[in-house]
Amino acid sequence: MKEKKSICITGGANGMGLETARYFSRKGWLVGLLDRDESTLKEVSTAFDINSVFTAVIDVTRAEDLNNAMEEFSVFTGGRMDIMFNNAGIAPGGWFDEMSLDEMRQILEVNVMGVFNSIRAALPLLKATPNSLCLSTSSSCATFGHARRAVYTASKFAVKGLTEALSLEFERFGIRTADILPGCIDTPLLRRETAKGAGRPFDESMLENLPQEGAYRLMPAISIAEAAWSAYEDSQPIHFYVPPEVGNTDKIKATDIGAAREEIRNFLFR
Repeated sequence: MKEKKSICITGGANGMGLETARYFSRKGWLVGLLDRDESTLKEVSTAFDINSVFTAVIDVTRAEDLNNAMEEFSVFTGGRMDIMFNNAGIAPGGWFDEMSLDEMRQILEVNVMGVFNSIRAALPLLKATPNSLCLSTSSSCATFGHARRAVYTASKFAVKGLTEALSLEFERFGIRTADILPGCIDTPLLRRETAKGAGRPFDESMLENLPQEGAYRLMPAISIAEAAWSAYEDSQPIHFYVPPEVGNTDKIKATDIGAAREEIRNFLFR
């Protein structure tokens, strides 16, 4: 086990997390699936070789859950962690003035404090593993804020900023830091939100709600797994945009904030 590389993934029971676990498992890595959904976690884990998968039921807002999971993961991998993928998150939408403070607080607890908790818990293993990577899921919303996603946007800007800061701080430990900024990824979460917004099933509403090309075209979940692999293989970039066109907003914003705002407005309110 000590010779095998390993990746630990929060939000690992479905969507981007699960697809990433499958991808790395096919590469011969040990995978850790951490999720709060016990029944789904148990179900999906059966598709992996029992000797190559670790599972733990955790709530990322509870630091003690993550600390316990990291202790068990360390035993499973022989004390190494090549990638900690802080992927768990929630994405409730709504107009800022119509959201409750409790809902806002929950978004920040999961998407921001949850990332803090998982990084802090994983840090001893990352320190002990040469060339380790602390990887987090940010969002295309962290290039320019999205209307009806103001609080979610704030949480993902926090993850992006944290990634940049830790890329400097963690140099002293030899730990690399990066994030993935997805656009529209075909996951159960996106399907639910799109269908809810259209009032019809996802397959019927997809074509009118999502563009066919550009930054917000529909991408398969495996594209996130491929970005995670690229982040491990390439130590130069800090931000990995999926698809790459998502990064154009950051480039435009650097010289013309109005043009970036108009680009996002056209996508959201077309």
